[in-house]
Amino acid sequence: MERIIEADLQRLKTETLTAFHMAQAAVDKAVRSVFTRDPALADAVIVEDAAIDTLECALDAEILRVLALYQPVAGDLRAILGCMRCVGDIERIGDQAVNIAERGLILLELEAFAPPPKLLELAEATRDFLANTAVCFTNLDMDMARRLCEESLDILELNVALLKEMAEFMRDAARPVERAVQICFIAHGLKRVCDQCTNIAESVVFTREGACSRHRCD
Repeated sequence: MERIIEADLQRLKTETLTAFHMAQAAVDKAVRSVFTRDPALADAVIVEDAAIDTLECALDAEILRVLALYQPVAGDLRAILGCMRCVGDIERIGDQAVNIAERGLILLELEAFAPPPKLLELAEATRDFLANTAVCFTNLDMDMARRLCEESLDILELNVALLKEMAEFMRDAARPVERAVQICFIAHGLKRVCDQCTNIAESVVFTREGACSRHRCD
C-alpha cells in the first residue's frame, strides 16, 4: 500500500510541476509579445490557456481520488494539500499571462515605443521568480521558499516605482495616456505572477513543516 501511495503522490507532484511549466511558458510568451510587438505570441498565450485550465481540473479530480482512496495523514496529507494549494496559484499565473498578452495586443494599436527600463527590470525579475519557484517546488527547498517570500517585497517596491513613473507620465496631457495605462496593467500582472509564486513557496513550507506561512515569511 505504501509503495502505491508513493507512486500516486509522485505522479501528482509531476503533473503539478507540468502545469507550472505551462504557466511559466505562458508568462514568457506574453512578456515577449509585449516587448517584440508580436501578435502571434499573444494569440498563442490566449488560446493555450485552455490547456492549463483543463489540467487544473484534471489535477483537482486526481487530488480528490487520492484523498478518498488512501485517506492519508501527516506528511502524505500535507503533500496532497500542498499540491492542491499550488494548482490554484498556477492556474492564476496562466490567467495573468493572458491578461498581459491582451494588454500587449492593445499596445499594438498604438505607436511603437521603447519599454520603460523598470518594466524590463520587472519582467526579468518575474522570469527569475518563476524559475526559482520551480526549483523550490521540485526540491521542497525551504531556503528558496523563504528567499522568495522575502524577495516579494522587492517586487512590490519595483511595481510601485513603475506605477509612480507612469503617473508622472500621464500628468503631461500631451503624452498618450492609453500607453501608460496599459503598461500599468502589464506591471500589475507581472507583480501578481510573483505573488502567486510566493503563495507556492508558502505551500512548500506547509508541505515540509505543516506550518501555515501565509502572509508572512518566517
